[in-house]
Amino acid sequence: YDSMLASFVLDPGRRSHAIDTLCLEHLGRTLQTYHDMTGKGKGEIPFAEVAVPQAANYCGMDSATVLALHRYFAPMLNEMQMEPLLREIEMPLLEVLVDMEWTGIRIDLALFNRLSEELGTDLRRLDEEIARVAGTDVNLNSPRQLASILFEKQQLPVLKKTKTGPSTDADVLEQLAAMGHELPRLILEYRELQKLKGTYVDALPQRINRTTGRIHTSFNQAGAATGRLSSAEPNLQNIPIRTPRGEAIRAGFIPMEGWVFVVADYSQIELRIMAHLSEDPAFIEAFRQGGDIHRQTAALIFNVPVAGVTPEMRARAKTINFATIYGQGAFALSRQLGISLEDAKEFITRYFERFSGVRAFLDRQVELARRQGYVETLFKRRRYIPEIKERNFNQRAYGERNAQNSPLQGSAADLIKLAMVRIHRAIRDRGLQSRMLLQVHDELVFEAPPEEVQTLAELVREQMENVAQLRVPLVVDIGTGPNWLEAKS
Repeated sequence: YDSMLASFVLDPGRRSHAIDTLCLEHLGRTLQTYHDMTGKGKGEIPFAEVAVPQAANYCGMDSATVLALHRYFAPMLNEMQMEPLLREIEMPLLEVLVDMEWTGIRIDLALFNRLSEELGTDLRRLDEEIARVAGTDVNLNSPRQLASILFEKQQLPVLKKTKTGPSTDADVLEQLAAMGHELPRLILEYRELQKLKGTYVDALPQRINRTTGRIHTSFNQAGAATGRLSSAEPNLQNIPIRTPRGEAIRAGFIPMEGWVFVVADYSQIELRIMAHLSEDPAFIEAFRQGGDIHRQTAALIFNVPVAGVTPEMRARAKTINFATIYGQGAFALSRQLGISLEDAKEFITRYFERFSGVRAFLDRQVELARRQGYVETLFKRRRYIPEIKERNFNQRAYGERNAQNSPLQGSAADLIKLAMVRIHRAIRDRGLQSRMLLQVHDELVFEAPPEEVQTLAELVREQMENVAQLRVPLVVDIGTGPNWLEAKS
């Protein structure tokens, strides 16, 4: 039993699920801390030197507290119908995550060293180019100097102001670059390469464990309020993929010598969950027909046959499909598609006319959050939304977006967690050597010896696609390859 996970299931938004915080808050007593026994600073002694009666009391109190919290939480979990979520998903997932962390993942050190050199050369070239366009050397880490060059020297339009003057954040630079200004585009490119080099290319090789020769991330199971896993030290869930440079980093992740990567990815899972939860007949039918959901959506919105959908129509339908999931309005959509606000409003109106069940579902979630203070996933995971009652418009709008998105993102998180538990069990029951290495939201990364690749791929597909029966089919894309990039493409 895990008191942290029980607390997380009951109230995912709270600041701390640590045992001493829970003990004080729910049981009304203070726990002795580690440093109460060992001391701090220069006078600190190793735990091994703490007197046995003291150490026993400290450990015993921890265990007694977990038991007391179990008794305290059990009736609440039952009353809120959340006990199965803890027992069938979160608790069994612990064992899976321990194995994944323990196993770790390999990287190609030679490739990372080469990338580091290439990025260093590119950054020096960009530095010179920026100085040439700006007409002076630029300290790119000084917002004040950047603002002076962009808005005073180059007379670019001020799009946003902060307390200290015109803003030079990424949002502003992207808008200025989209207007055709060269300096903001170069600065954005520089910042992107600098982040790739510092955060990934140079940092990841430092994380290789000397004993195992692999990188071992830590998965945080009680982090995101939606129920999603997060990863830290290092974070392997946000390895960039949208640029060729980012893709090169993924190519640097490799399986055990002589083995193969198997990567399984849920196809458009949040849109499928939206079809299921909203029960919108047109949306459900679009998925049941198979093929390309964005093309099907475009055909319905623009009232043309599927064969008549142009690439631009599909791109617009895709953008609005995802904008709907994340509760974006006309303003955000107009910027993403590069169209006028009026056109964006018209586009959204047409979308919700075709998919009136989706509109009703989204409105229902906002109404539920207002009435009961929370929304739920397929598996009864709750997301409390206090912001929905705020007077401040921006905070209230943030709450409404969370109310609409959390059942979708949270249900997707629950489904993949349950699939992970079942796959882990099936691999063990069949005596396979294959191992699960990473979870990146809708994607699972495995390594397998060549003779097990086919068996593993079939096992993974079966478990992921049949983890729950929805009104639309769950579809999994599976790829194999000698590195993470090639297994994905």
